[in-house]
Amino acid sequence: MAKEIVFYASENKADVIVFEYLEMKGKLSGKKKQKLQMWRKRDIQKRCGQQAHRKGIRISRICAWNTSRLAFDGSGEIARDTRDHRLCTFQTGKRYNCDLSASYNIGARYFIRENLKPLPETERSLLEAKVPAVKRRTSCVYADLRELISEMELRKAA
Repeated sequence: MAKEIVFYASENKADVIVFEYLEMKGKLSGKKKQKLQMWRKRDIQKRCGQQAHRKGIRISRICAWNTSRLAFDGSGEIARDTRDHRLCTFQTGKRYNCDLSASYNIGARYFIRENLKPLPETERSLLEAKVPAVKRRTSCVYADLRELISEMELRKAA
């Protein structure tokens, strides 16, 4: 699995692979199946990091809170389908794949962080005043990234 992820990233000329930061330290509690699942997540991320390092690809981690719970379009929390857990319904009524929505949010949080990090504190605070959702990264979604980018372009043009 790790080889496939890194191969796909290198084929598409990606320079970063972004993972959710999953707390996997300490004693694992729960059933054997849960313990095995946590071990596999830890192993996949570790192997992927090693493979990516060999290919010159960076690994970045973002906070996992609410990535799957919030809709990427900014409409709020999602409701999972009771019959098919792969699907969810946004508050706007749109049906979507849960994992795809979460991956949009994961990517958005990474790009929000990378866009705001190099800015001086004064400029960053002005942008956070215009787009208040980016202040709190645990609730950032793809719609917030789009709003932030448009605000940054307006500031460049002015």
